[in-house]
Amino acid sequence: MADILSLKESVLVYLDRSGGLKKLCEDCEYFNGSQQTEAVYRFCIGVNPADVLELDPVLGDCVLHDPLKATALFQSVCFLAIKTLSLIEKIHMESQVNVILKFTHLPPFPEYTLDLSSFPRLCRPLRPVSMEGLVIAMTRVTKYTQGARFLCTDDDCPCSTGFHHIRVHAPGATESATVRNDFSCMICSSQLKEDVKFRVLGDKQLVELIHVKALDVLRGYQQSSMRYQSVTLFLRDELCNSMRIGQYYRVLGIPAHVHQWPNITWSVEANSNEMFSARFQELWKGTASSPWRFSAIVAHCFGLDVAPQGLYDTLKLSLLLSLVQTRIDEKDTFHNLDLLVVTTDTLILDR
Repeated sequence: MADILSLKESVLVYLDRSGGLKKLCEDCEYFNGSQQTEAVYRFCIGVNPADVLELDPVLGDCVLHDPLKATALFQSVCFLAIKTLSLIEKIHMESQVNVILKFTHLPPFPEYTLDLSSFPRLCRPLRPVSMEGLVIAMTRVTKYTQGARFLCTDDDCPCSTGFHHIRVHAPGATESATVRNDFSCMICSSQLKEDVKFRVLGDKQLVELIHVKALDVLRGYQQSSMRYQSVTLFLRDELCNSMRIGQYYRVLGIPAHVHQWPNITWSVEANSNEMFSARFQELWKGTASSPWRFSAIVAHCFGLDVAPQGLYDTLKLSLLLSLVQTRIDEKDTFHNLDLLVVTTDTLILDR
């Protein structure tokens, strides 16, 4: 208990010195201006690991190697500050304070770097790392559940009212970990039911990152046995629409093993076709050793004049595939051309 209190004191001192308390008060003023009562209230706190280590080495080690525990410490201190200073009257429980730690940087050591060309196959601990990669694809912005309120179905249980059961999104968790219909009450073990009107939604966007050396396939370099696997990056809330296809980025995040596919096989079947020109067949034979080099080169060359400037290879490949006739028994003589339109102005697209 003494260690926990000492860590919380260090968190309070760091927030005071770094300006985190001032920002907390400003964020609370925004929530007070809203008439809506929510299940959770989200606060982003900037954390400089070097400053934390200098203030308290134990807290600094916790921030770098156990971010979930560190988040709980910051959450407890922020809740105490909110209640002591009467910043938000609508917050009743500590679980309603959703704290997001934003790291300014990480120590420049290999242990805190994730190289996309040698991505580990074993599960790593849930701690922040930095990585660099090239954006090759991204999805549109969708919604996810930041937090939800659950009530006990037993009317005699004290958890049938109030904010005793609050679930928030954690790094690496899936949607079912936050919202599900099989949660049970921690007091009477009765089934919990979500109070849907208190659900808090946020923005989410998926981005595909790949090692920059994967572009060597487009430069015609000597083919090697190395394969580059892309990594899915989850951008949430204020980070959505902050990245662009074809740009190179350095990001800080917590790697998580979300899906596991036990049986994955890859096979390449080559069929000769006299419809293709000799030069095209020569290109196919020269790239047959790679499962994706042929399609990458063809899409890149095809899209030089029909796609924007930059490495929009996914867009080019989609346009190229839309021109391919895949059905041999097609009876319709009119072949439709599918168009993929990318724009930031939806009004132009609607018109």
